[in-house]
Amino acid sequence: MMKLKSKKAAIELSMTTIIIVVLSLALLILGFVLVRNIMCGAIGFSTEINEKVEGEIQKLFETSTGELSCFGGGQEAAALGQGEINYIFCEINAKEKRMYRISIESLSAPGKEIDDKEVKSWLKEDSWEEEIPAGDDTIYKIGIIKLPEDANLVPIRAKLKAEKKVGSAWETATGSKDIDFIIQKKGVVRSVLC
Repeated sequence: MMKLKSKKAAIELSMTTIIIVVLSLALLILGFVLVRNIMCGAIGFSTEINEKVEGEIQKLFETSTGELSCFGGGQEAAALGQGEINYIFCEINAKEKRMYRISIESLSAPGKEIDDKEVKSWLKEDSWEEEIPAGDDTIYKIGIIKLPEDANLVPIRAKLKAEKKVGSAWETATGSKDIDFIIQKKGVVRSVLC
């Protein structure tokens, strides 16, 4: 009888141990998923804030008096992230309400480290057209660049063609039209977690 109680107690003990181990692993995995989601969200949020701050700083220190002001056209090149969707932003200072259209004529690597056809294939959206009200200070997304994960860390240049509709004809809009970018690696934490 003693042996039977001993075996029953051993089975109950091992079942309890298995249940505790399974529950512990489940909670540990849920904890990792929760921490990962929080970290990735925080990294994405801080990236968005940095981009908006850079855009506002660019606006403050813009020396151009033209109608068109695009992010990346100042003294330093804007950063594009490897393996990410990147946007080209422009602000249009319209004196009166009219149609504007902006197209990206070329996307190239000035140093020729990358073939221009490959660089051009990264361009996913290359034209934009909209009616802009007078005095509008909205920043518009006029192009999308999708970089591969293994993109070379080189400078690239986007040449823009900006036009405004005057009457029934299209005229060239004034302002910055060449935008320089530099490709950057993803952060270590971001590439591991996200």
